[in-house]
Amino acid sequence: SEYLRRAIEPTWAGVSVNADTALGTSAVFACTRVIAEDIGKLPFLVYKQNGARERERAVMSPFWRLIHDRPNNYQTSQQFREYLTASALLRGNGYALKTYTNNQVTELLPLHPDNVRAELTPDWEMVYHVTDNKGKTEKLTRRDVFHLPGLTIDGPIGVSVVSYARQTIGNALGAARHSGTFFGNGMKPSGTLTHKDKLSADAQKRLKEQLLNNHGGASSNSLLVLEEGMTFAPITMTNTDSQFLESRAFEVVEICRWFRVPPHKVAELSRATFSNIEHQAIEHVTDCLMPWGNRWEMGYNQQIIGTNSTFAELLYDALLRGTTLDRYQSYQLAAGGQAPFMSRNEIRKRENLSPLPGLDEMLIPGNMTGGQNQQPNQNNQQPPAGG
Repeated sequence: SEYLRRAIEPTWAGVSVNADTALGTSAVFACTRVIAEDIGKLPFLVYKQNGARERERAVMSPFWRLIHDRPNNYQTSQQFREYLTASALLRGNGYALKTYTNNQVTELLPLHPDNVRAELTPDWEMVYHVTDNKGKTEKLTRRDVFHLPGLTIDGPIGVSVVSYARQTIGNALGAARHSGTFFGNGMKPSGTLTHKDKLSADAQKRLKEQLLNNHGGASSNSLLVLEEGMTFAPITMTNTDSQFLESRAFEVVEICRWFRVPPHKVAELSRATFSNIEHQAIEHVTDCLMPWGNRWEMGYNQQIIGTNSTFAELLYDALLRGTTLDRYQSYQLAAGGQAPFMSRNEIRKRENLSPLPGLDEMLIPGNMTGGQNQQPNQNNQQPPAGG
């Protein structure tokens, strides 16, 4: 298939690119880390639906511990989500083994995606061929495996971003290798030496060895002493050098484009403006993180919970919170504006404050309490006609 062809296609830069070597590129590592850590640090809450309009946090539900606290005995919820999200980013899919107690999922054990081969059978059933540490392969079903796919082009199985971005990542790795060997060779060609007379081959060899021994490697910036009227002329940065640096910066932006991460999130600030940084942060949440958050929510709700009365949901408020002044102004509108929809205790809850007595009722503006039973204002009554 086209996907497999891309996965084994040699890179133009002549370097090996896979999910592991790609992390050697700072931009790939940073993009993976930004998405995985942002998804991992968000609170994952479990709600119970009470009627058509009311819902409450189901802190006593067994799914609360599994989803909100810890999915297994050695990982927190954040660590588990970071691992599966990174697996889906780099390899296309994240997997975890379900364990049951009384026919209910009580533990999720992460599986390395290289040890799992997902397959859609002719009967439209998903099966997973899982290989353990001893090399034994077992055929499992959707009941046994929690599956988090990334972007998919065939329906059930996600594709790896790295496989499609191999040429871009290969260029970045090749540029980094070229830069490393350039400086690692020791004697940086920062200038030229000129002698008034012609040097013999032996003299050139001795001079080269002397320069490499005394001014190469760790001594590349030491004092250079010239004899016999030799002169040194420094070499300034050429257009080729400038284009090389520009190409390295461009590769960072290209990799960010593959992962849909704003460049400023990975410290690429060459074209950044800070006049709208808050809106850029909101776009990062809505355009980059929410698709991954939806995958997690739907995966938990369909593959773990499986009921309509209980559901899991990520809370994005921590990433969408503005400045203190912006929040307080929005709270003022939400609780005391012309169309209030929040109580003061609900606001306190969002600010991690304890509720206070008497603040559960919403404030009602005076012009919204009117009706047939409203008593006229005595001070504004008009005198009777002819009075």
